[in-house]
Amino acid sequence: LSTEFLNSIHSQVNRHEFVAKLLRQPTFCAHCRKFIFGIGKQGYRCRDCSTVVHKHCHQDVVWKCPRNEADDAAETENRGTTENQFNMPHRLAPHFYKRPTFCDHCGSLLYGLKHQGLQCSGCKLNFHHRCQQNVANNCCAGAA
Repeated sequence: LSTEFLNSIHSQVNRHEFVAKLLRQPTFCAHCRKFIFGIGKQGYRCRDCSTVVHKHCHQDVVWKCPRNEADDAAETENRGTTENQFNMPHRLAPHFYKRPTFCDHCGSLLYGLKHQGLQCSGCKLNFHHRCQQNVANNCCAGAA
């Protein structure tokens, strides 16, 4: 790994590689669900899955980065499933939004006129189509 890459990573939490990010548009925190605002780099974005959280929330992220789950598949198998209590995939379906809605993964606005994003039928979280592959299996609504 290059020195430049290592210096750009501010924190590693649950396989997320968070990097400080200057956010140029209104963005919601994927952890606390509040707006991220302020002067300078107030947001942290995971280098691999693009989830965005407040600088002060990044240490509290409990879900593992879905892009790096394969790295520890053997570890999880040996330890059991108690480590990740929300290991439930989201049940996503295209959704039409009547009011401005933000992606619960990357925090950006879901835009368009029709089928702007996907909504989980269990927990009602909303995601961009482009974020679908990066969303962690953390649906808290339980099995269908």
